[in-house]
Amino acid sequence: MKPQPTPIKTPFAKRAFDIFSALAIIIILSPILLLIILAIKIEGIFVRKNSGPVFYSEERISQNKPFTLRKFRIFKTSSYMSTLRAGGIVVTKQLEKDKNNLTHIGKILKSFYLDETPQLFSVLFGDMSLVGPRPWIARDVEREIKKGEFRKVVIKAGLTGPVQIHKLDAPSHGGEHKLDNDYIDFVRTHFGLRVVLKDLWIMARSFFFMIKGQGL
Repeated sequence: MKPQPTPIKTPFAKRAFDIFSALAIIIILSPILLLIILAIKIEGIFVRKNSGPVFYSEERISQNKPFTLRKFRIFKTSSYMSTLRAGGIVVTKQLEKDKNNLTHIGKILKSFYLDETPQLFSVLFGDMSLVGPRPWIARDVEREIKKGEFRKVVIKAGLTGPVQIHKLDAPSHGGEHKLDNDYIDFVRTHFGLRVVLKDLWIMARSFFFMIKGQGL
């Protein structure tokens, strides 16, 4: 197995951009976030099978450190609680493939990536960055490390990233691994302002997907 590369220290400009942008987005979206919370609670009242907590949380890995990732709950609790009670690991991507697992509000939130907005607080507190490889559960990160892949451990996980903006044409860009690793190399070899401009471009592309309701 290849030796694990040294983790990248987040450039000051990137971290400052993360804090300023996350705080600004939270303030701007605060009315929408409150409406989402209200909608989830109301749906739970009128559709009892869709009732449950507002947020869904699980442990993920960011730059080789565990943290609690939170998102708005888009699943029916019946679709994952039995797995949790049995001590198993919930694989949310698999749950999302079956729309019967989603609540009515969840289907809308997923289409516009709004279920991920609570992660802005993880960005604000330094567990994540706005842009980077998406955070995985520890089991999947360990599998990649055994294969000699370290994209999930050398840099902070992102709310969005190069893989997300190339969801429709990733193979033509070398695939997910290359997209993430190219971004990591860019952050490692460029000054802060260049990294911020790169992040702005990725965020703008991400917003384009969101407003089209294509998710990320």
